[in-house]
Amino acid sequence: MSKVRLAVTGNIGSGKSVVSRMLAVMGVPVYDCDNRAKLLMQSSAIIKRALVRMFGEDCYNADGTLNRAHLAERIFTDRDNIRRVNELVHPCVKEDFVEWANASNSDIVAVESAILYESGMIDVVDKVLLVWADEETAIKRVVDSRKMSRGQVVSRLQNQISADELLILSDYSLRNDGDTAIMPQLIEIIEELRQ
Repeated sequence: MSKVRLAVTGNIGSGKSVVSRMLAVMGVPVYDCDNRAKLLMQSSAIIKRALVRMFGEDCYNADGTLNRAHLAERIFTDRDNIRRVNELVHPCVKEDFVEWANASNSDIVAVESAILYESGMIDVVDKVLLVWADEETAIKRVVDSRKMSRGQVVSRLQNQISADELLILSDYSLRNDGDTAIMPQLIEIIEELRQ
């Protein structure tokens, strides 16, 4: 049986990270694009030089660590800045994922990506699973869990492909509204992928 590469995507507050953790518990290795991108933004000299050129020395703290608050403020308020950073970072992440997936012994591997289409990661996956929640549920989750303001969350949502559009583009979808059980839906999807 050939290896299946499953993308797990969804907008901020949808619960894609919860679904990814559930997949991991089910024995499906999950590659987290956000965490890997942060690591590459910290470790790649090429990425670091480019970010400083784009957004200034404040991108990095005095100890050399990434100044995430500064970078987020610059990136998520401007679509052009989002595009520029994606064009810099995500080809590296995509290449890293392909190497990681090829090295895995699992029949299914997953990649969690909030910007699956924008980053080009869609080109290296076989199936797409959308995790979604209504906008108010998503906003409340993020405000409560990340201590962001409602305005910050809305701004990020406005810079993402809408859940309606993502539903059309996806092979599978999981509604994560807090009332619908996720695990039975996830088990069914994994069983189908293994057939």
